Amino acid sequence: MNPWFHKRRALKISTPYFILLLSGCLATCLTSCNLINPEEGIPAYLKVDTFSFTATQGQGSSSNRITDVWAFNDGQIAGAFEMPVTFPVLDSGSTEMVLSPGIWDNGISETRVIYPFYYPDTVTLNLEPAKTYTVVPHFTYRSNTKFYFIEDFEAGNIFAKVDGDTAIIRTSNPDEVFEGATSAAIHLDKDHNYFEGRTSAGYGLSEGEPVYLEMNYRCDQPFQVGIYASVSGIEASLYKWTINPKSYWNKIYLNMGYDIGQLQADKYQIQIKATYDESQTTTHIYLDNIKLVSY
Repeated sequence: MNPWFHKRRALKISTPYFILLLSGCLATCLTSCNLINPEEGIPAYLKVDTFSFTATQGQGSSSNRITDVWAFNDGQIAGAFEMPVTFPVLDSGSTEMVLSPGIWDNGISETRVIYPFYYPDTVTLNLEPAKTYTVVPHFTYRSNTKFYFIEDFEAGNIFAKVDGDTAIIRTSNPDEVFEGATSAAIHLDKDHNYFEGRTSAGYGLSEGEPVYLEMNYRCDQPFQVGIYASVSGIEASLYKWTINPKSYWNKIYLNMGYDIGQLQADKYQIQIKATYDESQTTTHIYLDNIKLVSY
């Protein structure tokens, strides 16, 4: 069972996918009156309580935060659901279902989307009315996903300090490591109250393509993630994403595609900064498995 499953509730979905979902629902409504009409038949049910995910060699950690499943039947959307879920399928006989993995865009539960870099899983079932079929979809990265960098802090650290009086360091303390032998840590207090760092290299990202930063983190104070670029000789520093405290290791998917398209620079660097929360004696930020992905 994925550690991030929560109690099932109604999903709040981003606008493009809401339109897609609404279109599918309207199409269903136009072709049927109600389920108690004998002419409409009795639905079968799909039960999706959990899933599996595997990253292959060169793709980094298999850590993920897939929360939802988007179900498609014969090219039409059957629904978007938070797992675990059991939902009806108005079909019978041999039926192909495409199950796509959903995430919280930018870590916000109100903006749920299909993650563009994970393949969906396709299952074919011989459905019978009123029966329930348990499915465990398996998801992987799409083969054309480009990993601009994968930083798991096992062999080094691509984030160089550019300002501040503390640093991002590698830690092998078991209490501070997410997985593997090492993670990264930023420690802050009244004498070490600011950190800003960015990737030592810049990356040529294509405008118009989806771009995401994946990251595992645990922290007891907020910190910020942003983009640094040089546009027509002018430095552009954008801090758009504020990461809130989590007492446990969390995974977040930061959607940077729109901002990359707006900046239109040749190279982009990822940057991180944190200002000490003076309400605490010391604060700590831990990071792992940072990936910049696009096509």
